[in-house]
Amino acid sequence: MTQPRTDGRGSSYGAAELSERNLNLAIARYAVFVRSAVVAVCALLGILAAPADHRALTALFVGVAVAWSAASAFMARREIPVLVVAVIGAAAVLVIGLSQLLIGPQPVNSWVFVTVSITAAMSQFEWGTRPAVGVFLALLGVGGYVAGMTLAASGRFGDALGPAIRILVETTLARIGYVVVRSKARTAGRIIERAAARRLDASVAAARRASEREYLATLHDTASATLLMVSVGAHQDRPAWLPERAERDLEALATVPSAGASRIDLAALLGTVGDHRAVRVETALGDELVLPAAPAIGILHGVREAVGNVERHAGVDKATLRAERDDRGRIVVELRDRGSGFDADGVSPHRRGISVSIVERMANTGGRATVRSVPGAGTAVRWVWPDD
Repeated sequence: MTQPRTDGRGSSYGAAELSERNLNLAIARYAVFVRSAVVAVCALLGILAAPADHRALTALFVGVAVAWSAASAFMARREIPVLVVAVIGAAAVLVIGLSQLLIGPQPVNSWVFVTVSITAAMSQFEWGTRPAVGVFLALLGVGGYVAGMTLAASGRFGDALGPAIRILVETTLARIGYVVVRSKARTAGRIIERAAARRLDASVAAARRASEREYLATLHDTASATLLMVSVGAHQDRPAWLPERAERDLEALATVPSAGASRIDLAALLGTVGDHRAVRVETALGDELVLPAAPAIGILHGVREAVGNVERHAGVDKATLRAERDDRGRIVVELRDRGSGFDADGVSPHRRGISVSIVERMANTGGRATVRSVPGAGTAVRWVWPDD
């Protein structure tokens, strides 16, 4: 596939140079437009100012200049080979300069001088990425103008020297101007690329941190809970169920969920909570509780953490779990026990079970988890997704 070109002449760039490519393309088209507009106006004035006996020949050469300008505007937007465009431009500017042999000397500010001058200057922008072509057209234009004026003025070279120097100075200033603009554009492009790279690095780092937090939360909900139950079971003669629980927790550690587009039936996940050996969980699970994987796993881990808290702190062996959709289409899950309860405001922020495994995890998946507990009156943990 053809790559985008910098100047409409066949030079191609990759994605990393997109800013400079667009700048060069805009400058080239602008240069063609300016030259064509100036040549058209000066050509009309040249016909009006020409002596009556030279008006027909002047109109002929003016037609060459106008036709060349129109052709340049057309070729700037087409797949025209570089050599063809350069040859046409060189022939046109040379013919216009030598036209003085037939229409008489054209001093400073005449239509021939202005056409050669604007062509030499704008060539530095039109052919900015090919400076050799721009310089060649400028020198050819100056040479044709000087030769035509000198021969038309009976060999008086001095009459053409001043205008030639003026054109060369204008051409030099135009080239310097293009180089300055291109340099500023390249600097801006590098700044934009560095900023984009920093944003990408920050996004990758944030995603990595989120993944690490998810892993650590999973580790807390599985391995740490299992190790705690191992220590408890060692004194209560309950080791029979530990292998099964340990195997399930290891599977969870090996398959930490990503933030993909997969969807999970929350009811099926929560149905496994009732298998807890130390706490009897009575479940009332509604239908159509399908939601994305991240919040589903977050709710599951939170419920398991809350059931573990019932076992360790509530002083009861029974809890009720309810899950349904409310009238706003949100999924609402609630785990309630009638145990000893606690003062929720007095829980240390370093207790990761509530602050991280339950509350923060749901917030990270776009949901909300709340814990309501009163000493002596039990505890209710509620998950809502999405959080409006």
